[in-house]
Amino acid sequence: MSSVGGPPGPALVLIAEDEEPVAELLAYVVADAGYIPLLAPHGRAALELARARRPALLITDLMMPYLGGAALIATLRADAAAVGQTAAPAILVTGSGTRQALAAGADVILYKPFHIAAVEALLDRFLALASSGTESDGTRE
Repeated sequence: MSSVGGPPGPALVLIAEDEEPVAELLAYVVADAGYIPLLAPHGRAALELARARRPALLITDLMMPYLGGAALIATLRADAAAVGQTAAPAILVTGSGTRQALAAGADVILYKPFHIAAVEALLDRFLALASSGTESDGTRE
């Protein structure tokens, strides 16, 4: 398993999505690209998984029960900063909430409905960075 600072192997991609069909589609795309999907049905479960498994990439919905995507990203970034590390890149998926999405601090905002090719391109972009050790400049698309 590959994670930020982890041993080599297929990268772990945490998918935090409360809409099961969307979560399953994202998991399929991630697995088809050769990575390992970790599914969380809400933000609190995603936070627990992220802390335990340290994924190389987070794909999170903005609006979820228990803990929304913006709060999830902020918490994981604070966790990483507290120990002098860089948090995994975050892709925020939303069907609405443009202001909230922009304020969330995600590396990229992916609007629903999305094209599978867009997800594949983002996987390549961020997981190539994770495997090369190169850091993102923090800009949004």
